Amino acid sequence: MLEFKKILVPVDMSDFSLKALEEAISLAKKCDASITILNVLGDSFYTSNYIRILELEDITASVTRQMDEQLQQLAQKYAFSGVAIDALLKQGNASQVICDFARDGNYDLIVIATHGYSGLNSILIGSVTEKVVRMATCPVLTLRIENS
Repeated sequence: MLEFKKILVPVDMSDFSLKALEEAISLAKKCDASITILNVLGDSFYTSNYIRILELEDITASVTRQMDEQLQQLAQKYAFSGVAIDALLKQGNASQVICDFARDGNYDLIVIATHGYSGLNSILIGSVTEKVVRMATCPVLTLRIENS
């Protein structure tokens, strides 16, 4: 039987990923597991046209600071859930960072929504989620969250 003690939950702050986090918290309670919430700012995040107007470093610092604040608020929101929760922000290719982080941190499970912001147009499964399922070295629980 699989024993889950460390659960990684990638979030992109979409409703889909936040609902997957709630499901992961319920699972963690049953397994007496801890959760790490991980957000990955993708390399392509900064490729918008408006970037020419502002300094890239200023935008990167501002977005990073805002996202880190949101992640800490999210972890704080569930602080009284009875589950140990921490939140981290990384930068890079989302699927690669998620899989590397899970492997390097010896996570037992990744819980991820099938769709997020980048996967809304995908026919079957979100592109990041699909790559995580293919590349992960630990089990991946994908959750199909209905749009409410």
